[in-house]
Amino acid sequence: MLTVSDRLPEHGLFACVSLGATNASKTISHTSHEGTWRVVFVGPTDFVSISPTEIAGV
Repeated sequence: MLTVSDRLPEHGLFACVSLGATNASKTISHTSHEGTWRVVFVGPTDFVSISPTEIAGV
């Protein structure tokens, strides 16, 4: 399990990156934002009553 300050392994994730309708989501990888901090929020897969853009609006 990863904890604070651990490096993320190589990955490719479909992410909500904006509140805009045309560019709300895209695929990011371990090299997308190299040299910056990232926060990864992972919700349960069986909880589908909200969309990723609703999470971003909170």
